Amino acid sequence: MSIDPGPSLMEAAAYAERFRDQRVVIKLGGELLDSDAVLARLIPQIEVLYRLGLQPLLVHGGGVQVDRACQERGIDFEKRGGRRITSKAVLHTLIEVVGEQLNGRIRAGLDAADLPSLGFGNGLSAAIACNRRAPTIDAHGDTIDWGEVGDVQSVNTRLLEPEPGQPWQVPVLPSLGQLEDGNLVNVNADSVASQLAIASGAIKLVLLTGVAGVMPHPGAAGPISELRAGELQDMLDSGIASGGMRAKLQEGLRALQGGVPRVHIISGRAPFTLLRELFTREGCGSLLLPDGT
Repeated sequence: MSIDPGPSLMEAAAYAERFRDQRVVIKLGGELLDSDAVLARLIPQIEVLYRLGLQPLLVHGGGVQVDRACQERGIDFEKRGGRRITSKAVLHTLIEVVGEQLNGRIRAGLDAADLPSLGFGNGLSAAIACNRRAPTIDAHGDTIDWGEVGDVQSVNTRLLEPEPGQPWQVPVLPSLGQLEDGNLVNVNADSVASQLAIASGAIKLVLLTGVAGVMPHPGAAGPISELRAGELQDMLDSGIASGGMRAKLQEGLRALQGGVPRVHIISGRAPFTLLRELFTREGCGSLLLPDGT
């Protein structure tokens, strides 16, 4: 039996009209960029957003690829709570792998779809102003020296704007920021995405991951469909969320508190998840909302 596409198209058209000329920040996890097939599915969906008049801004990590490159080069590395301790050798590897190789692959995909873009080669990391992260004390009382790691202080969105009269150019920002002295530092990609969403006035922050969304417990059949800010805080306080997902919930909460109306955590692996999440009522992942909505 064939399915009548009419209702779905009408629903999508209503969302498309609402989102026209609005900005959407999309963060791509490094695990997604390890597969040419996954990237080949994501680029056409980003193209649809662009052709419908939305203004996408992309942020990407590359943790999987940096880990692999460090192992191949015999460079030691360590993570604490999903965050990378970054030596100078790790930073040089990160700049090469994330800033140059992965950033270039994404931009090449956009170029093949005739989408203009800006990236690491255009000096976009200067838009992410950082302070060097100070040493912290862990739960065991041990001091953690983070090395070449920065915390985002501000985002200069003027560096991401096209020249007057020019079409929107899709910014593609790697997980690198810049200190006041001009040196680059490693920055958590989820943090870049949340701060960019706040600074750019984005109506949505979409965190594309390798999992379906926020799971209530390991082995759950599906993700939690909706979470309010208070529930996010409870999950963080309880310690249920750990590792990379904890960082996503922290930054999702930060985005909501900074005025971003909606945050989505969804899988980037399955077909059309980005379009389903943005243009259908039921969505396909976890929707994070402010309290009282």
